[in-house]
Amino acid sequence: MKYTSAFPTIERALATGQIGEPAAVRLIAHLADAPHELSALARSLVDRSLAWLGDTAITTFAIGDQRRQISQLVRTTKGRSAIVSAGVCLADEPLVEVVVFGSRGMFSWEAGGGRESFSDERLNVGENFPPKKTPDPLRYGGESPPYGLLLVSGDNTHQPGYADALIADGRCTLIAVVDEDDVPDVRRALNQRLAARLGIPMLPSLTDALARHDVHIVSICAEPYRRGRIIVQAARAGKHLYLDKPLAGSVEDVDSIVAAVRESRIVAHMFTQVHWDPAQRVRAVLESGELGDLVAVHCDVCFAKGHGGTADLSRPRVEHETPTRFELPDAKRELTNVGVYPIAMLLWLLRQNVTRVHGTTGNFFFTEHQSHDMEDFGQLLLEFDGGVTATISAGRAGWRSHPGMGLHRVCLIGTKGSVTVDAHRPRVEVWADVVPWTPPPRDPDDPMGMWAPRPDSPYKAAPKNGWVLPTASFWATDAKHFLDCIEQGKQSEVSVDVAAAATEILFAAYRSASIGAAVELPLPRCWSPFAPG
Repeated sequence: MKYTSAFPTIERALATGQIGEPAAVRLIAHLADAPHELSALARSLVDRSLAWLGDTAITTFAIGDQRRQISQLVRTTKGRSAIVSAGVCLADEPLVEVVVFGSRGMFSWEAGGGRESFSDERLNVGENFPPKKTPDPLRYGGESPPYGLLLVSGDNTHQPGYADALIADGRCTLIAVVDEDDVPDVRRALNQRLAARLGIPMLPSLTDALARHDVHIVSICAEPYRRGRIIVQAARAGKHLYLDKPLAGSVEDVDSIVAAVRESRIVAHMFTQVHWDPAQRVRAVLESGELGDLVAVHCDVCFAKGHGGTADLSRPRVEHETPTRFELPDAKRELTNVGVYPIAMLLWLLRQNVTRVHGTTGNFFFTEHQSHDMEDFGQLLLEFDGGVTATISAGRAGWRSHPGMGLHRVCLIGTKGSVTVDAHRPRVEVWADVVPWTPPPRDPDDPMGMWAPRPDSPYKAAPKNGWVLPTASFWATDAKHFLDCIEQGKQSEVSVDVAAAATEILFAAYRSASIGAAVELPLPRCWSPFAPG
């Protein structure tokens, strides 16, 4: 068994009390010298994680290959959780990745030896390795720009960012903002505010707007519970669709969307981070073959936004089997809001169906989420066709929980080796005698800082300059991919089929968290998104 200095170092860090009360753990340790040591290593890692949490386990689910790696999802008596992955060491230097999430921040073990294995010259190598399992794209006629762009819903959504990216590409012309007739007065005012800032009209009728011949693309950012019916209406009107995530707020809406898009044969694309550099680097590694056959993927995405440290950890979360509310002015369901990114990336990379989901959710950081009965964190185990397994930690942990925009890391395990791709590496670290960064004051319209602030907003957060990263804009690259698909007459790599599969996985995760057991996929009413034909 290999030795690591990570564990005693984490324990010294915990003793400082800086992150508040430990609430969740992500632990990957490939320390076994041979497969026969895996079971003992796995038990030891679970025990260590529980000691860090100061808790005992009530359920433990395990997946993986007893010869190479075992991943376990642990639920505790106090409502905490841990994902623990034990593996055989395939190189001289063992793989160790540790994150401890606390009520007031997080600890992350930063391994020595430069686990990140890329230089600037290799950042775009993935373009030379298209995914081997990508299905043949559906063919459309292809349309030449310019494209008239209609915006459904305005401020306090992702719409301002989407609109900026689509217009900056140069192939779109803004037409108007529109929404359903019966939206609340607050939503109507936010829609009108965006229209005024962009200098475009606010149209009174969604139906009439969708009938316009100068509208070619509809960007839809309505709240999830309204999203499904609007997407269906726009698809049936023959408009190409740029869609906010998650796809919809119910499995029934998901089915309706997929049917409408397939019938209308338009390009429909859901925003994700797959065209951001980290995901492209992950794809490049997989397609290069340097890791051998893929065994497992571990993903951590946790946004550093919102005023954290206020949740009452003495109240364990009780999850609902079928969530109905996803988004309020001061809270979101963060497993859905953030977890959709790694789930969509995995579907995009692997082009395989998920067969089983284990999930847990928690309220670890924000009293706002707790009071609205929405989780701020979740952990998942996923099993794919073909035997690949995946683990995910996802949530929102507060402005001060991370030196950058938040934890964003992918660890790939193969039969020949492993690689960790970190969105924040390479980077420049800055140490200087300057005023420390502080969170912005609370915006009455957006108290948790969930949305991009207006350009002139007094509540806009100052940039975190402790880390300086290479320039990257996944908004721009995502918009470019969508517009390329329209112009070239092909379907998006993140089509509604992929988006629907991601949504199904999220609903299965909520069911699993509610019943405390694994959930098999596909769900009874679902189709297989990667089935032939």
